[in-house]
Amino acid sequence: MKQMNQFGNESGFGGQQQQDPWKQRRGARGMWIAIVFIVTAIVVAVAIIQGAYHRSSRNVPELPESRKVLSTNAASPAELSVSFREVSKAVKPAVVYVNIVENTTTDSGQPGFFGIPGQGVPRRREGAGSGFIVTEDGYILTNDHVVGNASKINVTLADGRKFKAEVVGSDPETDIAVIKIDASNLPTAVLAHDSDELEQGDWVLAIGSPFGLQQTITAGIVSATGRELRDSQYNHYIQTDASINPGNSGGPLVNMQGEVVGINTMILTGGPMSQGNIGIGFAIASNTARDVFKKLVRVGHVSRGYLGVSVTNLDEAKAHALKLEPNAGVFVGEVPDPDSPAGKAGIQAKDVITAFNGKPVKAARDLTDTVAATPAGQTARVDFIRDGQRQSVDVKLVERPKNINARAIQPDRGEGESEGGSTQQGRLGIQGKTVTPEMIQQMGLKLRLASGVFVASVQPGSPAADAGLLHGDVIHALDGAEIKTVEELAQAVKALQAGDYAVEIERNRRPVFLTVTIE
Repeated sequence: MKQMNQFGNESGFGGQQQQDPWKQRRGARGMWIAIVFIVTAIVVAVAIIQGAYHRSSRNVPELPESRKVLSTNAASPAELSVSFREVSKAVKPAVVYVNIVENTTTDSGQPGFFGIPGQGVPRRREGAGSGFIVTEDGYILTNDHVVGNASKINVTLADGRKFKAEVVGSDPETDIAVIKIDASNLPTAVLAHDSDELEQGDWVLAIGSPFGLQQTITAGIVSATGRELRDSQYNHYIQTDASINPGNSGGPLVNMQGEVVGINTMILTGGPMSQGNIGIGFAIASNTARDVFKKLVRVGHVSRGYLGVSVTNLDEAKAHALKLEPNAGVFVGEVPDPDSPAGKAGIQAKDVITAFNGKPVKAARDLTDTVAATPAGQTARVDFIRDGQRQSVDVKLVERPKNINARAIQPDRGEGESEGGSTQQGRLGIQGKTVTPEMIQQMGLKLRLASGVFVASVQPGSPAADAGLLHGDVIHALDGAEIKTVEELAQAVKALQAGDYAVEIERNRRPVFLTVTIE
């Protein structure tokens, strides 16, 4: 029987099917072509993968062998919480809330009779902070900026009792004050034996009255020690991320043994419109507080020796210019007052002080601390290097004058830009002009030295700009070599290799020493 398949061909159930020989050969050839194509594709793909593997293997460095993390004996969260509780219970009874009232007068701003300005208008200012009791008979440590010029001071103890307090003494230089209440058998806080033993990473607690919320405790770690901030040249601050806010000032920063390691003093904020904590707070080290406390209780103020020099660290640039080793001493940038102890003893700018009273000084802070700790009226020996020669002089210190602040250095703008006869110092990045008598007269310049190179302009982003040179400065020396003309400056700059170099300039008739980096 025959049937028709779906393609219209005849097929039988028991017979053989007839096939076209041409079609059979064409199908076999197509199959071989497909096989060759597939094999070729596989070979190419393998080659690409191998190439990528070899390229990537050349770019991957060998990883260091794994090593074990140092084991620690850190307390568990539960154990730490118990420690916080114990420290809090031990210290909080000695922490007080300080509320002050200050009566001031201000100009009314309105004219009085016959056009005479009106009399001052009384004003009442209130403020608040914290403090902590250090003796059973009522001596309390706090900040100078908390009590200020208060006419009334009210202290609230942890148990709710209130007392009036009097200022025993204050020291604006360190922002420490001592006040006293009339009481006895009071709980006290204990100052740490040596706050210098505090290390970065140690747990600390801050206790006080932020925003008037009394007996508040916050926890954090020591972020850094020995911070030197602009507000004081006598404090080595402890930095912490324990939350400190307005009202915490004067309160204690304590370690996990319940000892006071610092006095909470200031915070950095996110901007002028923000006064909240951003995790950066500072406390005055208890070593400083202990020393100042004794002096304030004894005489009501702190007396510090005064030498009368402006010094900076002897960095590589200044050392190279003076042919000395870096940190061989401290560099004298200026002796502002010829009648100061240093001025009378003959100490000069560009001297390098190496020792004070036999104690070596390697950094400016060393000299500042050592001089301040020396009583006024005492004679001290100062060792220094001048022009490569070691010398010594005896200096009789006086008491440090009150309210000495770093004088702001503003550029002497003159009367306009220099014109003609100037040169562009490409590597330095300034437009300079040789100082001449005619130029001094025409521009009305007031100079200590009537020679040098006047800085007419500074190219933004240049080495000179980065170093802090300003229009109106006069360059007197570069890398220890005297500079009197733009030609000398050009030759000196051209000879410099990449590195840091000292530049001596005059600004507002004062010597200033900068460090310029040449690339």
